Amino acid sequence: MAISRKEPDRVPLGFGIGLVGSSMVESIPNGRVYSDLCRYLDYEDRPEPIISEFGNIVGNIDERILKKFGADFRSISPDILPPRMEADGSKTWDIMCGYKINRMGYYDEPYPFPFKNLTTKKDIENYNWPNPDDFDIAKGKREEARVMHETTDYAIIATSWFKLFPFNGYAQLSGLDKWLMDMKLNPEFYFALADKFLEYGQTMDGKFLEAVGDYVDIVGMFDDLGGQNGLLMSHADYVKFIKPYNKQVIQGIKKYTDAKIVMHCCGSIYDVIPDLAEIGVDVINPLQPLARNMESWRLKKDFGKIISFWGGIDIQELLPRGTIKQVKEGVKRTIDTYAPGGGYILGTAHNIEPDTSPENIVAMLEATLEYGHY
Repeated sequence: MAISRKEPDRVPLGFGIGLVGSSMVESIPNGRVYSDLCRYLDYEDRPEPIISEFGNIVGNIDERILKKFGADFRSISPDILPPRMEADGSKTWDIMCGYKINRMGYYDEPYPFPFKNLTTKKDIENYNWPNPDDFDIAKGKREEARVMHETTDYAIIATSWFKLFPFNGYAQLSGLDKWLMDMKLNPEFYFALADKFLEYGQTMDGKFLEAVGDYVDIVGMFDDLGGQNGLLMSHADYVKFIKPYNKQVIQGIKKYTDAKIVMHCCGSIYDVIPDLAEIGVDVINPLQPLARNMESWRLKKDFGKIISFWGGIDIQELLPRGTIKQVKEGVKRTIDTYAPGGGYILGTAHNIEPDTSPENIVAMLEATLEYGHY
């Protein structure tokens, strides 16, 4: 009902989803925000956290936490091989086209960039691309999705790393600078590589979605397009270089499922929200309220009739630095703005980072229960 912009009995809570939605970062040894929360809630017997291949996102938040605060979503992802460890401590993710991962401060992030020196179509042809036939990423997933669908009342969201392709993947395999410069300086190469990434990602995701598509309610995709102060490119360049691919990704999803589409897109994306609605995005996430033109009142007023919203609870200032009272007031204000008429799922404006106290996380979740009723 919320995604369809109708008022349900309460605001849904989108928390703990991982790749798309609102989760937590767990960065050993010092950034243990998830472990701190479990200790605070006296859940120290929790399972060992499963950390994402990069970005340090917790993928298995304790079910007791999700139930305690009424999280309305559960996720399902492909069965993919993890990165392999190299002698120098770095990781190589073969199934993701040779993706390289290294520790950067708190985080495991892409570096170095294996596509950095590719500049011609010949280079693309000669690259050692993985063969989709070598990977059984849908093994057991249809039954897993069926059981979740038939035995729970959660909204089931299908998420997949292969949604990195073509664009987050392009940037993270080539470097953000090369991704942006290829558009302007070498567009023929840019489109050739983007087409190849799209082909690979769609082929892999097709295997997964064919297996689970009958049983999922939402499919998540992601393409970070914004910085703090605006798009990473002009709107005209978005329309030329990225929008057609976003549309093809959505069309690929729709071959296998009638599920709703939620798109995780960071930063100031005000200028492309009408485009996203036009090509079939039902929900945008994570709604960073301190980014330019991303205030809750502005988005609700300007786009509340064409798209739904997921997120919006500030993680840059409010959650890490606010008092418990300020956090609860911030949650109430966000709900009061986004929730009328439906169209809102509460969540954080990105993953909860290591500088956030468990007291403030609990305050946010408690305020959702307190103020989230219609």
